[in-house]
Amino acid sequence: MKNALILIFTIFFIFACSTTPVEKVEVQETTTVDLTEKSTEENRVDPMNEVDVGEAFVTVYFDYDEDTLKEESLESLFTISRMMKGDARYTLLVEGHADERGTREYNLALSERRAKAIEDFLVATGVSSFNIEVVGYGEESPVDVASNETAWAKNRRAEVFFIR
Repeated sequence: MKNALILIFTIFFIFACSTTPVEKVEVQETTTVDLTEKSTEENRVDPMNEVDVGEAFVTVYFDYDEDTLKEESLESLFTISRMMKGDARYTLLVEGHADERGTREYNLALSERRAKAIEDFLVATGVSSFNIEVVGYGEESPVDVASNETAWAKNRRAEVFFIR
């Protein structure tokens, strides 16, 4: 028994001291966004003047069967975040949608998760959750009623509205 323990300890010690090859990464790109930075143009113009209450301010598109935000939608969501932090008299309505593939129940849940992903992002950037309403419509409100990939891509979306 003692020899077995010594053998196990020796093997553990040898593997602990061994080195693993490290792969070198030549270029690593990162993107940094400063949420606190305000341009002089934003200071002069009330950003809420360009808000059309009742019209979708931003439409965010999603991949098939996904509820994660794409990088290209983050800039417009940061804009909404800055606007809401500057003037909290508005409420946001985030409507989630899905394409026609999948069951009705699944698409309702997926569309709500998509809207919730936007809400979570905005709350993480400083918008009060009391100013955000989330609803999932599933496949009930398609933008394009065709049954092809182009139409489905248009229907996998979440729309952000400013409401009073």
